[in-house]
Amino acid sequence: MNVVLNGITVRSISAAIPGEVFELTELYDICEKNEINRIIKTNGISKIRIAPDDVCASDLCEKAARLILTDEDKEKISGIVFVSQTPDYILPATSASLQHRLGISKKCATFDISTGCPGYIYGLFQAALLVSSGSCDSVLVCAGDVISRFVNPLDKSNRMVFGDAGSATIVEKGTGEMAFSIMTDGAGSEHLIIPAGGARYPRDENSEMVSVRKDGNMRSDEDIFMNGLEVMDFAIQEVPKMTDALLAKKGWEKSQVTLFGFHQANKFMLNYLRKIMKISKESVPIAMEETGNAGPASIPLMLAQEHRRLTEENRLGKAILCGFGVGLSCAAIALDLSQTKIFDPVS
Repeated sequence: MNVVLNGITVRSISAAIPGEVFELTELYDICEKNEINRIIKTNGISKIRIAPDDVCASDLCEKAARLILTDEDKEKISGIVFVSQTPDYILPATSASLQHRLGISKKCATFDISTGCPGYIYGLFQAALLVSSGSCDSVLVCAGDVISRFVNPLDKSNRMVFGDAGSATIVEKGTGEMAFSIMTDGAGSEHLIIPAGGARYPRDENSEMVSVRKDGNMRSDEDIFMNGLEVMDFAIQEVPKMTDALLAKKGWEKSQVTLFGFHQANKFMLNYLRKIMKISKESVPIAMEETGNAGPASIPLMLAQEHRRLTEENRLGKAILCGFGVGLSCAAIALDLSQTKIFDPVS
C-alpha cells in the first residue's frame, strides 16, 4: 500500500526511558565473556533500559506526552493512538486510560494498535488519516513497550537486544504532505512471537515451562522468541523497496533526503542496509547503544537522542522513517521534519 496524505504536520516528538540500566557485561555469568563482547560489538548495544515492575509502557508514554502537551492541546486533541505490544490490561484500551490521565477532552476518539517495531509508522498513519480526513484537528500518538517483561532472564540472545521506552508525537493540521508505504507478510509471523498468553494458546503449566530451545537459548512459551536472521532477511528485502516507493511518490531524489531514520534494531543491520542502499553514514543515525531495541518507540527515541546533532548538521528536513519486524511487517513514511520540535529524552 502506497498513499500520500495532505494538510498535516508532525508538530512535536518526545521520548521517555526508564532510569534503570542493565549492563550487558552482567551476562558474563551465563555466557562466555568473549562471546558477550563479540555480540556487544556487532549489535552496537552495551546497555538496555528496564522499567520497574510498577511502570508500564503507558507510564513512559505519559511522561513523554507531558513534555509536549499544552493546556490548549488538551482541549484541541480529538484523537489518541496508543501503539504497544504491552498494554496495561486486556481491556479496556490503554488509550482510553491515557485520555483521562493526561486531562484530554472527552470529545476524543481513542485507538490501541498492537504492534511493535513498525508500530510508530502505523501510529503516524492512523493519526494522519484522522487529520487529513478532517475528523480531527490534532492527534496524540503514544508508542512504547515494556517488552523486557517478556524476555526470559536466561535467554542471552534477547536479553542483549530488547529495552523499554515510551514516546509521544503530536500530529495536527498543517501545510505538509506525508507519503506512506506499508506491507505485511503474515507468513513470517512465527519468526517474532510470544506463543502463549492469548486466546489461541492460554497460559497453563506447560506454557510456563522453561527449557533449552532449538536456537540454544532458554525460554518458555510465555517469553518472546525472535528469529533474527529471518527478520534481517525480511528487512533487507523490503526496506529498500519501500524507500524507492516513497521517493517516487514524493518525487524526491535519494540525495535530497537528509535523514533515513530506521528502526533501531542493531548496528550491524542498519549499517548493512545503509551500504546496500548506497546512502551516507551521516544520514543514518544509530542510537541504540545505551537503550537497546525499544520496539515501537525506537524511531522517536532515536530522534530525541540525536536531534541536536541532526539540527546542527541540517538533517531535519526531508526524511524517510522506516520500521520493520513483528508481523512480519514493514512501514515507512516520507515527510519534512524541518518545522518539528523534538525534545531530549527524559528518564
